[in-house]
Amino acid sequence: MANDAPMTSDAPRGGLARLRREWALRPERNIQILIGIVAALLFVSPALAVIIGAFRTSPFTEGPQAGVWSLQPVIDVFTNPETWGTLWNTVLLTVASVVPAIILAVFFATLVTRTNALGKWLITGTMAVLVALPPLFYALSWSMLGNETVGLINVWLRGISSGFAEGYLWGQGPLNIESWGGLILVSIFRATAFMYLILIGPFSTMDRSLEEAARVSGAGPIRTFFGTQIPVLMPAISAVVVISTVASMEAFDVPVVLGVPADIYVLPTEVYRYLNDARNPFYGHASAVSILLLVILVGLLVIERRLQGRRRFTTVTGKGSRQGEWSLGRWRLPLFAFSLLYAVVAVLLPLLQLVLVSFSPYFGWNPTDWSKILDPQAGLTTKWFDTILSSQQSVNIFLQTAAVAALAAVLGMIAVIVILWAVKLRRGRLGTLLDGSQMLPMVVPGLLLALGIITVVLIGPWKTMYGSPLLLMAALFIAVVPLASRTIAGAIVQIPAELEEATRVSGGSRARALIAVVFRLLLPSALNGWLLCFVVASGTLAIPMLLGERRAPMLAIKVYDDYLAGNFSLAAASFVLFVVEILLIAMVIEALKRFLTRRARPRKLVMARSTDSDWTGAVHVRPTRLLPRKLDVEPTVDA
Repeated sequence: MANDAPMTSDAPRGGLARLRREWALRPERNIQILIGIVAALLFVSPALAVIIGAFRTSPFTEGPQAGVWSLQPVIDVFTNPETWGTLWNTVLLTVASVVPAIILAVFFATLVTRTNALGKWLITGTMAVLVALPPLFYALSWSMLGNETVGLINVWLRGISSGFAEGYLWGQGPLNIESWGGLILVSIFRATAFMYLILIGPFSTMDRSLEEAARVSGAGPIRTFFGTQIPVLMPAISAVVVISTVASMEAFDVPVVLGVPADIYVLPTEVYRYLNDARNPFYGHASAVSILLLVILVGLLVIERRLQGRRRFTTVTGKGSRQGEWSLGRWRLPLFAFSLLYAVVAVLLPLLQLVLVSFSPYFGWNPTDWSKILDPQAGLTTKWFDTILSSQQSVNIFLQTAAVAALAAVLGMIAVIVILWAVKLRRGRLGTLLDGSQMLPMVVPGLLLALGIITVVLIGPWKTMYGSPLLLMAALFIAVVPLASRTIAGAIVQIPAELEEATRVSGGSRARALIAVVFRLLLPSALNGWLLCFVVASGTLAIPMLLGERRAPMLAIKVYDDYLAGNFSLAAASFVLFVVEILLIAMVIEALKRFLTRRARPRKLVMARSTDSDWTGAVHVRPTRLLPRKLDVEPTVDA
């Protein structure tokens, strides 16, 4: 019995030693577990908080707005006929925009990658600009362009129909962009660009040998395309359709600008309507609507992950593939005219409207006398830019927006690189879950993410963070993670594991290998991804609406408030300054990338020419001061 005491006292020590030994023997798994816990706290907790918030009347736990646990918000929402009408509007808008958009995206991708069409750069450039433009600014530009009274499109249509008779500058119609037609049209433009930029890669790697085999068998060009090309690309097309469906169902900026004035509500704007009451926001009801949207989006994400797993069957051949182009013949010029018309309507006209409004003395100004267009009293003016740049508050808004968006983009890129690096350490179920965790914010729209973070902060011990820029930056960081993953995933796969192993063999730690190898090689791609994340974080509207401060708002809130107050010219001038800011940052990034590329370029080895005519290229070793000029022992020569 005396020997039992040491055994019982050593048992905990033995278990702890065993845990330490297992921890040391499986470092890759341990790293994935730690990063997975952090990712779950960041990406999963807001969605869970939204679900929990549906069973509380308010996320506040104390004060006059303190909430209680109740099923009433869920009952009120799911028994309200307006909820199901809003769901029908969401489905209708999604189907009406995604179906035409995928047809246009496939058409343009085929035109650029498979034919000898003119102006391919115009198509790709148009789509890139559409994706890069923040949705709020794009929606505002169309709201001004299609204004029933003074929008450029209606003014020109009235002028053409009346022969530019007197009075055509003022009137009504014939088009109204704040309607179902306008909302669907603008959504189609954005969805087409989004799907095109994803499909351009799979379409460009298609081998034409399948088409040639079908043509030899007697199939026509149309039957060949739909019978061989489309079926092979169907996994990629299906995955893109699902992703675009998710993006369409969670869109907020375009519906709130073009849909709400026409009393058209979708699920994200319905959530905003419950929260828009400053005196008594219905947090529980907003969370209940969010549950309905979350269930749909999670189901779509599961479908997308399954389809993405099948995309490995899309790749056809390697170096031996033939990439011949189809000759369009007499259709070459008409298709170029269609592409040019699409670029003008989708990009040029909205941007032209914004620039014109920013330099106009008032919204709706049109030059009646072209000789006075530069007259400071009756022509174009820069007073709106002077108003913004001379106001310290407006300058502070630009600076604060840039600082918060820049830090959020940096954190997003770093988090994605670390997660993808951890996924590469060890393949398995844990790595798959970790890879999928970074896409979870994709199914939590901006309003829902902000609502979930508010619930987490107010229920937890972090109440002092409520309303601070730090909380806003954290929300934007989580929101840009899926986008950062899309921009960097392809580059990190190309980094061979042997480089990290060489660092480890040389005595470096895993952290040193991550910083000195992975981060350094990914820096050019990370800069591009950072710029895209910065643009998205700077122009998003949903998250700052709930988490931003009204005394020091983000740029998107300031522009939206100016638009609602009727200050269209101020809103347009802010957009022009924002574009100038993005262009300057893009130029700095491009210069930095060229500098890094020049530094990484291997130096040429300069060989000195020898005066010896018998020199065959062997290295000449010159004597140095460390070597004796004469040998102490005379060399012997054999007979």
